[in-house]
Amino acid sequence: MLGSKGKGILSRRLKRAGKETALTVLALTGCLCLLAVTAGALLNVSLVVFRTGSMSPGIEPGAIAIVQKVPASSLRQGDVATVQREGSSLPVTHRIVASEADPTDPQTFHLTMKGDANASEDPVRYTVQTAKKLLFSAPGVGFWVMRLQNPWFMAFCTIAIASLVSWTFWPRTGSAQVLSAEAGRE
Repeated sequence: MLGSKGKGILSRRLKRAGKETALTVLALTGCLCLLAVTAGALLNVSLVVFRTGSMSPGIEPGAIAIVQKVPASSLRQGDVATVQREGSSLPVTHRIVASEADPTDPQTFHLTMKGDANASEDPVRYTVQTAKKLLFSAPGVGFWVMRLQNPWFMAFCTIAIASLVSWTFWPRTGSAQVLSAEAGRE
């Protein structure tokens, strides 16, 4: 049976272990984020969140895809690619049904695309030199990524992390006494 002194020591040890665990998890999460950003930059890889059902049933709304920027010459019929719509800030991600090289510029291609769920091809052809080719998609993950961009969620995370770091490095009661006692021994 532990006395009050033993319970106090155990309580402090548990608090310290909790702090250390939380900081370790945050540090590992930070390292994973740095690795992901570095890999994305080195490999020309980025994320695309699907908001519509035009690629259903293969890629449902709310899915997230990993895409890689490639030259248009490497794209083939049947590939799923993301291209920028002319006159719009939003890109389109559809399947390539035809690809034709521009006779005046071998780097430029005219892509005819169609969403898997759409009855007809897109009304315009996309003229591109590069596009983002779909490498992999994961259903449902995109909704969570979109939630992470919410300003309230970002504010909460910032405050929570700042509080945890402050709590960890905040001076403890008696720490000044320990330091002066150690200094007096020297």
